[in-house]
Amino acid sequence: WECLFPLSQCDNEPLAQILDKPRLVVVEEPKDRGMRFRYQCEGRSAGSILGASSTDSNKTQPTIEVHTWFLFLRWEFNISETVGKYFLYFVSSCSFANLGIQCVKRKELDDSLQKRRNQNIDPFQSELGAQTGIEDMDMNSVRLCFQCELEWEDGRKDSLSPVVSKPIYDKKATTTSELKIYNLNKFKGSCKGKTEVYMLCDKVQKGRRLSEGIKDTSLFIIKKSRDGQYIGINIGVGRC
Repeated sequence: WECLFPLSQCDNEPLAQILDKPRLVVVEEPKDRGMRFRYQCEGRSAGSILGASSTDSNKTQPTIEVHTWFLFLRWEFNISETVGKYFLYFVSSCSFANLGIQCVKRKELDDSLQKRRNQNIDPFQSELGAQTGIEDMDMNSVRLCFQCELEWEDGRKDSLSPVVSKPIYDKKATTTSELKIYNLNKFKGSCKGKTEVYMLCDKVQKGRRLSEGIKDTSLFIIKKSRDGQYIGINIGVGRC
């Protein structure tokens, strides 16, 4: 005879504390760039959010997993009764397809936040918009928040701690979109330096943050080795 129990029902309290309790894990982050935020009036014509590892030949979606331990009991009835105890680690995954991002105008942001308060959508109890003023909110980047509730056979429910994804940036925003180089007057120069290079690209907003802690446009200078490998040798920073 066999039986399966959640670890929280284990009578060995020290052991239950050592092993992980059920938790949510983001195993496939959303792709951070390339997604255009759409207003409600534009409909859903912008495509879906892809996974960070998605390629043209292999599409992936944002994916989460629930990790939990179970106590597995096994009774064998023969001349003498024997009981075996095993701990099994279960992983259940869920991928989210056909997800899009619908944005609102800044003047409508307060009403949108109030609507979520009325629906009790505030996983971190942060009082949406109260701590950070509406004027300080970044309208060009969002994070996905995942929540999960486990329901056991006895009707008991466990709400897992919510998790958030890495930021997703609006494709059309000048402050967060990927810069495209349209024209470059030189592709190589002398190692002695003093070669002027003119690069035409998208409009760069002053103070644009391209990476954490850098508030300028970064230029990666590389060289090609004899075996054909590209090696980064310097990083130049230019003011916008």
